[in-house]
Amino acid sequence: MWELRETKEFERKFEKLPPDIKKRFENQIRKLQENPYALGRPLRYPWLRELKNDKFRVYYLIYNQLVVVLFVGVSDKKSQQVVINAIKSNLKTFKEFVEKGATIIKEERL
Repeated sequence: MWELRETKEFERKFEKLPPDIKKRFENQIRKLQENPYALGRPLRYPWLRELKNDKFRVYYLIYNQLVVVLFVGVSDKKSQQVVINAIKSNLKTFKEFVEKGATIIKEERL
């Protein structure tokens, strides 16, 4: 089973989503524990993916060697490219964050 982790920035933005959208994402995120490649669309790389619900996007990185999925961003369709570019420019930071013990998503949130 894959470990699901999140950045503080992701947690902050995720909490601001409309309740119905948040619930749909939570259901999708729960399924990623079994296989993070089963859902979501790859964004140029197989390890950078997005989940979609209406106009909102959730972005995550997959670390195969660590068996970790790190949730790193939330956006709407309009700010999608800006968020993706920010994620790509911070890949090294995210990897260090995971290796040092990023926050694990609490079961009660899922």
